[in-house]
Amino acid sequence: MFIERNLTSIIESGIKQVPIIAIIGPRQSGKSTLIKKIFKDYTYLDMQDAEIFEFANNDPKGFLNYYKNEVGLIIDEAQYAPKLFSQLKVEVDKNPRPGYYILSGSQNFLLHEKISESLAGRVYFYKLLPLSIKELKTANLLCDNATDQIYKGFYPRVFQPQVNAQEYYENYILTYVERDIRSIRNIENILVFKKFMQICALRIGTTLNFSDLSANCGISIDTARKWLALLETSFILFLLPSYHDNLGKRITKSPKLYFYDVGLATALMGLEKEIFVQKRVLYGALFENMVIVDIIKNFNSQGLRYNLSFFRDINKNEIDLIIETGGKTIPVEIKSSQTMNSSFFETLDWFKKEMQNNQESVVVYGGNQNQKWSLGQVVSWQNLEKIFKIKNFDAYN
Repeated sequence: MFIERNLTSIIESGIKQVPIIAIIGPRQSGKSTLIKKIFKDYTYLDMQDAEIFEFANNDPKGFLNYYKNEVGLIIDEAQYAPKLFSQLKVEVDKNPRPGYYILSGSQNFLLHEKISESLAGRVYFYKLLPLSIKELKTANLLCDNATDQIYKGFYPRVFQPQVNAQEYYENYILTYVERDIRSIRNIENILVFKKFMQICALRIGTTLNFSDLSANCGISIDTARKWLALLETSFILFLLPSYHDNLGKRITKSPKLYFYDVGLATALMGLEKEIFVQKRVLYGALFENMVIVDIIKNFNSQGLRYNLSFFRDINKNEIDLIIETGGKTIPVEIKSSQTMNSSFFETLDWFKKEMQNNQESVVVYGGNQNQKWSLGQVVSWQNLEKIFKIKNFDAYN
C-alpha cells in the first residue's frame, strides 16, 4: 500500500535545479518507498548491501563510474558510505546534470561538516518525516480521535492491516539501538542508553535539563549531552528553542524537548493507552508534540522557510508555539481539550499586546471544529493545514 506524500511536488521541482537531491529523515519514514516511486527508472543502490557497501567505500571513483547510466542513480542509506561524498563533488563538477544523483539517509547529513562542505551549492536537502495528518486523511487512515492517533503514531508501516503498532515500535527501538546507534558511536551499556531514551520521552514538552537526565540514568552530564546529540542526528527527537522578543530579551534559555513521532514516544514510556490518557499533563504534552511536528511537516511539504519557538517568562506567561515566517509572527496555543473555551486565548491576547503584534492568534484543540472567533482562529487537530490558509499566510497560497 502506497500512501501519497505531500513532499513529492517540491522534490520533483528540485531535481530540475541541482545535480544532487538528498532526502533525509528517520529510519522507516518512507524515504526508500518514495524515492523508488518518483525515480522508478533510476538504478537503485543500497549501502546496507554488503557488496555494494565494500565497493563504494574501497573505490568510490570506480563505483560511480561502474554504475553510471543515462537516467540516474539512487544511493540509499548514503551515510554508511561517507567516502562517496568527495567523489560525488568531482563527478557533478564535471557533469552538473540536474537530478542525476538521489541520496537518502536516516542520519542528518547537514550535521556532518565534511559532507556539507563537499556538496555545498550542489545539493538540495529535503526532510521526510513520518506521515502527516493531512496525508492520513487523504488516504482515509486518520484515527477518529487524537488519543488513538497519538498511541498509534505516524510511521507508515503501522498502517498496514497486519501490523500491531506497539510490537512495531518495540522492534523499531531494538533495531535502532542495536544497528543505527552502534554504527555512529560505540555505546557500551545499551540498557542504560534505552533508559535514557525512555527518560527523554517522559520529559516531552519540558525544558531541557541535562542534570536531570544524567541523574536519572546514572551517567555524566557530558555523556547525556552526547547521547542527546545522537538522538537528534538520527531524527528521534528535536529541541524547540525559546523565543527572542523584539526587545532583545531571552526569557527562557533552555529549549524544550520533543519527539519526531508520538507513537514511538508512547512506546518508550511503556504505558497503556488508558493510563497515559489519565495522566493529563503527560497526555497534554504528547498532544502538543503531535501538533508541533505536524506543523513542521506542513512547512516542509510546501518548501517554506520558518522559525519555530516557544515563549515563557518569569511570570509563567507561556505560548506553546510561535511561528515566524515571511516577516510575520503567529502565536499558537495548543490544548488537548475536546471543548473550546475562550480562556484559551488569554495568554495569546496578552502576548500580542506585549509585543505589539497585530497578527492573528491561533488555538489548536482536541475537538473537530474549525471556527473564526473575534479573538483569533480555532483549528482542529485534524485540520492543521488550515493554519496555512488564514490571512497570515495569504502570501504563500
